[in-house]
Amino acid sequence: MIRYYFASTLISLSFVGVLHAQDGEQLYTLNCSACHGVDGKGANNGVFPPLAGSEWLEGNPKRAVSIVLKGLEGPIEVSGKPYNLAMPPHEAAMDDGTIAAIINYVFNAWGNSSPKVAKDVISVTRAEHEDRESPWTAADLLKIYPLPKQKTVLKDLTSRVYKGQWEKIPDFDKIQSENVEEEQNGIVSLSLTGMKDNFGVVWEASFVAPEDGSYEFYLQADDGARVILNSKMVCEVDGLGPATPDRSSTGKTDLTKGYNPIRIEYFENNRNQDIEIRWKKAGTKQWDWLTKKKKAQNKATNIPLTPSKDKTVIYRNFIEGTSPRAIGFGFPGGLNIAYSADHLTPELIWSGDFIDAGRHWTNRGQGNQPPSSKKVVTLANSRYLPKEARFKGYSLDPNGNPTFIVAIGNQTLRDSWKPGETGTLIRTLTVSGGESTLEIPLGETGLTESSSVTLLPDKSTDITYTLK
Repeated sequence: MIRYYFASTLISLSFVGVLHAQDGEQLYTLNCSACHGVDGKGANNGVFPPLAGSEWLEGNPKRAVSIVLKGLEGPIEVSGKPYNLAMPPHEAAMDDGTIAAIINYVFNAWGNSSPKVAKDVISVTRAEHEDRESPWTAADLLKIYPLPKQKTVLKDLTSRVYKGQWEKIPDFDKIQSENVEEEQNGIVSLSLTGMKDNFGVVWEASFVAPEDGSYEFYLQADDGARVILNSKMVCEVDGLGPATPDRSSTGKTDLTKGYNPIRIEYFENNRNQDIEIRWKKAGTKQWDWLTKKKKAQNKATNIPLTPSKDKTVIYRNFIEGTSPRAIGFGFPGGLNIAYSADHLTPELIWSGDFIDAGRHWTNRGQGNQPPSSKKVVTLANSRYLPKEARFKGYSLDPNGNPTFIVAIGNQTLRDSWKPGETGTLIRTLTVSGGESTLEIPLGETGLTESSSVTLLPDKSTDITYTLK
């Protein structure tokens, strides 16, 4: 079994008390985004389960609360994709207020829309499962908190499974099926076939059209599939390949109100298996589903991140001009920084707009995103602290302003940033413990009154950065 742990949780539990008064977004970013992603789509290109559009957040809120409290391990399917990971319990590390803030943020972020959860629900759930000593499995959790049933327009749905190795959709009518099953929930799903490679499935049902008119269908599959309505092929994806928008198919057909015979054919050659079918009345915007509902993938769009009047925003994806583990902060007042957790120093500072999150927050785009300004100044591009220095994470004040923490032997360096007067940032450097002084370069001459500062143990030094 692959095990995963919230890396940011492990380095930040000592700061949770500082964050209690803050909102759920900051707590989520600090404690959960390392695995589930800042955008809720799952970190590392979806290696970890997504929270955006997850059916596990729907229905009884105690399901999500129970997972946070006791953890979860073993096989689980989220948005049609299987996972076999382990999430650690957080009941000892987080109080009820912290959990409520995080869950309420997740319940209403990235297109999710679940009712808010009162703090009392956390305490009641904690008491109900107080005696449980092991993490949940998906099966055990669903016995207590079953997922809401997804409704489709398919009635009397049956499936036939076939064994064989094909490179194109075969003529299933000439092949003997292995079995026939009734799909009581009306959902076209591959999860019940029990097959991994070299198989095919034919689903047949009645598509109950809500009214007369033209209907549009969308199909995406790994490897091949087709949708047939009233003996007419509406859309088809054939041959071998992944389930991506580039291999999708759309089609339109006229249907009469009521029962219309539908046939869906699918085959899988090897490795991944997937099928996605959506439909809508022609001329409308809202898609509905015949397969398990997923978060619709859109083409990359511009998502400019902008601080509010008094709150700093965070961007934790690849930033052009700095190291891979850089963290961006956009401050009220028009200045922004990128701090490198690799080099243990702020590396970029720029004025004007902060950054466009569209590349990485839509379909997990690849590459580095440049700051949304041409006025970018490089403060550093390498490490200057001793080799034994280690990044220990960061904390946020109630307005989202960061303090970066670095351990250097028996000393701790705290590097805090907050907006000053318009067009300025105030940086506060403190070294605690030990007896050694610490020399800190401040970056390009002209941004501050000096090019470096010497820190004395247990003393704080303020530096003002100005960038016009």
